Amino acid sequence: MTSFPDIVVGTAGEVLELPFGVFTVRISGSQTGGALSVVDSVLAAGALGAAPHVHHAHEEYFLVVAGEVTFDTADGVLTVGAGGSVSVPRGQAHGYRNATSEAARLTTVFTPAGYENYFRAVAAAAASGVEITPSLLNELRAEQRTTPADF
Repeated sequence: MTSFPDIVVGTAGEVLELPFGVFTVRISGSQTGGALSVVDSVLAAGALGAAPHVHHAHEEYFLVVAGEVTFDTADGVLTVGAGGSVSVPRGQAHGYRNATSEAARLTTVFTPAGYENYFRAVAAAAASGVEITPSLLNELRAEQRTTPADF
């Protein structure tokens, strides 16, 4: 059984500036005994949130809070508006992007926790002046048992 720490009251969260938007870690794995994490994101207009990839160690659940987000899957393209949700089981290829001219807001839950560390790594690299390339993103994703996908 997972051991949770004492009740934690949310704060403003840990704000991470990424090249494709602002991501805020609302609940970290350290607050849930590793059971889950919650990340809010503002995806800039026209931004690629993530190229197609496969998570081998966690599930991912998206709730579109505002705007529209386009999800690319092995079964095709799906555009989801505010109030819509997408569940991605581990092992399923997916990517997502904001194909509109307006920012989109998402809340994403990861089970188990840990993938928030990928966003932290991207933000740290960007802050230090490292060029954020697709190969760097793939390298950082690999640390979270996530691999690129083709479709």
